[in-house]
Amino acid sequence: INAKLRARISNILPDRVFRQLARAPSLEAVLALLRDTPFARLEEIYSGTGDLRLAELELLKGEIELYQNVKSHLHHSSVALVDALLCQFEIENLKNAIRIYFDRNIRHRPADAGVHYILYEPILHEIPFDVVVNARSFDEIAGACEGTPYSLIVKKYSHTVESEGSLFRMEIALDHFYYASLLSAIEALDRTDRAIALRLVGVRIDLQNVGWIIRLRSFYDLPMETVMAAIIPGGFNLNRATITELYRAQNVTSVLHDFVKARYPGLSALLSSQVSDSASRLLLIRRIMEEILAQEVRRILSGYPFTIGIILAYFILKNEELDRIRVILNAQQQGIQPQQIESMI
Repeated sequence: INAKLRARISNILPDRVFRQLARAPSLEAVLALLRDTPFARLEEIYSGTGDLRLAELELLKGEIELYQNVKSHLHHSSVALVDALLCQFEIENLKNAIRIYFDRNIRHRPADAGVHYILYEPILHEIPFDVVVNARSFDEIAGACEGTPYSLIVKKYSHTVESEGSLFRMEIALDHFYYASLLSAIEALDRTDRAIALRLVGVRIDLQNVGWIIRLRSFYDLPMETVMAAIIPGGFNLNRATITELYRAQNVTSVLHDFVKARYPGLSALLSSQVSDSASRLLLIRRIMEEILAQEVRRILSGYPFTIGIILAYFILKNEELDRIRVILNAQQQGIQPQQIESMI
């Protein structure tokens, strides 16, 4: 598996290709440039339908197949970890299906178009997603999820959703379940693999938490207790106290100074970047966390090869590749300028 994954990593699109895609004059030009890559089918889907979201759905299907393919080559001791990672796709699909129900039945808005962007094939559990998207109550959704861990979460938070008119708490609970399951699967690994996985996944959790902070602070200005309820436990660099400081602080880079200087001295220069407003400062923090994740992946790839790290590094790198393609496709469709697209990837 180490040899297979290193070969696959070498085929991930290089930065120069992404710069070329970002500078393309149109969405059609981007898709044409992808013609000679493993993403050639995107052009076929878009040219046949004119629907970019269907092309994105194809990317998602490919990413799930990638996990399932790697899983088929693994020793049984690592299969539970990949299943835990696959859970993220099932949860996102469930959240999208529940949003359709929520828009139609609680917000009383048309949501029929959304049914075309749901995955109906099983990922881990046999969930009838057609029942979920056409449900008339949360009880019906919980029943469709019976036999899965999601049924209890839907039941527990259905009244909160209806009283608050928001899916926020239910979606947070689903996210927390995913990371708790992932950390539980990591605890079952042997000592060496466990330490590597906790470090890599912990950095991903840090990045997720920073994303939540940016969203909650920039768009909702929620009270601290609500923000802390959204934070996912298990981060590698950012504990609850640091996250509290990040949310409150005006000079957010000073909060990170000590651990960046100690663990990632090469990133210290980023902390001195001049940014004026709070949103820019939070985005700078996200950039620093992304660089930390990239350093951790490089550390894995240059170290002892026969660990769980190579599997996790591959998934992280492929996820980054697919995210960059999604960003470019959507930015091109919205007519965003090439220079700005490059800054986004």
